[in-house]
Amino acid sequence: MIIAGVSERDGKQRAFEVWLYKATKEGWSVTVESTSVDQPGDQCGVVHIEGLTYRIRHARRVRRHVTIVPAGQHLVSAAVNLSLGESHGITQTWEFGHAAWAEPIVEDD
Repeated sequence: MIIAGVSERDGKQRAFEVWLYKATKEGWSVTVESTSVDQPGDQCGVVHIEGLTYRIRHARRVRRHVTIVPAGQHLVSAAVNLSLGESHGITQTWEFGHAAWAEPIVEDD
C-alpha cells in the first residue's frame, strides 16, 4: 500500500503527483486514465496498474501526533521544556492528517 502524506493546503494536484512519484519509485508501471483534481470531492484521478484500475484519493487518512503549545509560548522553548520532561501547559493528542492513497475500483461481474 502506498500512502503519500500530503497536506490539505498542498491540494489534490500535488497529492496526485506525489502518489504517482512514490508508486513509480516503488517500481510500479502506472498509467493515468484521468484526473479530477479540479472537481469537488476527494478523488484526484484514476490510474491503471498492471491491468487493474485504481482511484487516487486525497483526504484525512493517516494518524499524526500533535503537540499544542499555549498561546504566547515560543515553540523552541516548548520543545526544550518537553525534552526536559516539563510540560508547562503543553498538551499532546492525535488527529487525522491528509494523505493520498489508491483504492481499487472493483466492478461486480
